[in-house]
Amino acid sequence: MHDLKDQTNGQVLKNIFKNLSEHEINFILKMSFIKKYQKGDLILNKENCRDAVYILLDGIIQIGYLSPSGRFHAFNYFSEKSPINLLACINEQVIDYDYYAFNQVKILHIPIAIFSKEIGNNNALKQDALDILSLRMQYLLQQMKFLQVANLHQKICKTLLDLSHQYGQKHPLGTEIRLKISQHDLADLLSSSRQTINKEIKSLTSQDVIFWQYENIIIKNYEYLKYQINRI
Repeated sequence: MHDLKDQTNGQVLKNIFKNLSEHEINFILKMSFIKKYQKGDLILNKENCRDAVYILLDGIIQIGYLSPSGRFHAFNYFSEKSPINLLACINEQVIDYDYYAFNQVKILHIPIAIFSKEIGNNNALKQDALDILSLRMQYLLQQMKFLQVANLHQKICKTLLDLSHQYGQKHPLGTEIRLKISQHDLADLLSSSRQTINKEIKSLTSQDVIFWQYENIIIKNYEYLKYQINRI
């Protein structure tokens, strides 16, 4: 069982850092450890973001900040099996936001000393890291461009479409989003009021585009969402 877990985690590393040899992967796994987090646990903040490279192995992370009232406001969700603090570790810069476990999360911790040594001795590995950061920057720029020109209705349509791609599963009515978020959460994501979001959701529901009850969301009409997004 232990060997199988190592093989699985090794494959995750290989998928991320494609130029690592099997020997290097085994060495990193030997020097690293896996930690499990329960829903609501703090994973990363500015205090520990440069202690190790954190690689998500399983689960969903929510990224955001605590308001003065103590409420956590999430503006993004992350479930990709990849490093979540790579830029902070390479550039030695602290992160601006907090990372919490949205459900049960499993993280591979690669000590920064080990990662720095490996990347310092391996130009191909360094290129892998730069490629990851470049792709993320490209994605962020695309998102920023969309947010600049889209109206709220289009932003909601794109958010729902993106969530269905990441967390969707088949349902008799269409595609159910496994990520359980409320309209309040969606309002946080889009920096809008709950009342305005509720009005938009009612409109989508009345048109039979989605079903939304509490935190249960089902996409019933993909084509409508795509059409609204492509109108830009």
